[in-house]
Amino acid sequence: MPADSDLNTNECRTAIQQRDAASLADCLMAHSYVLLHLRDEDDSDELGALTAELEGSPYLVAFTGQSSAAEFVELRADLFGDDEVGGFIVNGETLLDYIAEGYGLLLNADLNSMCRVDSELVADVLDELNLD
Repeated sequence: MPADSDLNTNECRTAIQQRDAASLADCLMAHSYVLLHLRDEDDSDELGALTAELEGSPYLVAFTGQSSAAEFVELRADLFGDDEVGGFIVNGETLLDYIAEGYGLLLNADLNSMCRVDSELVADVLDELNLD
C-alpha cells in the first residue's frame, strides 16, 4: 500500500457537497489512509484511532498520507503533549470499518485539504457499499 495517497480531495468535496454517496464511496474506497493513535499506558495490542468532536458531533480523524498526518501532528503539538503519536495505514474499506455508528469522517483535519463527511452521509456510503 502506498505511503501517501493520491486522493483527489476536490473530487471528494464535490461528492460531499452534492451528497452523492456513490461517488464518495468510489472516491474513498480507491485509496489508503493514515489513522493516528496515542500509545496507551496499558500497552494493549488494540489500535484505537484518533477521534474529534466538531460542532457537537463525533468524527473519526484520517489523513490522505503520511505527510498530511505528520503536518497535523506538528500543527497540533499542544493536543498531543509528550504522548507518543503512532499511525497506521489502512485501505478504504478498513477506514470505513473504523467509523463507529453515529460518527462522521474528518479527512486531513485542520489542514487546507480538510474534508468533513457528516454521519448521515457516512451511513449512506456504507449502505451504498453494503458495509453497514
